[in-house]
Amino acid sequence: MRRKLRFISAFLVTGGIAVIANLVPYLRTRGAYQYDGQEVAGFPYEFRRIGGDCWPATCETYHFDLSYFAADLGLALACALAAGLIAASIGKEFR
Repeated sequence: MRRKLRFISAFLVTGGIAVIANLVPYLRTRGAYQYDGQEVAGFPYEFRRIGGDCWPATCETYHFDLSYFAADLGLALACALAAGLIAASIGKEFR
């Protein structure tokens, strides 16, 4: 039971870190498209981008790349799974 708990804990912590890592670029650049900047989301692959060098009223440059989103999601799940497996196999068993 402790191995399962360690796996779930490590999986959730690593998944949370991946969510935060993907959310930070968005929170840091939110609203930047109104001032000739780019609002982005995603780490390490930027899967969402809006804005650029344009007027705020006519800034229609919106890009969402589904393949980058899938790669980003797959990488996060793989890292979380690896962390969970490592945590489950390394921990001590108390009996």
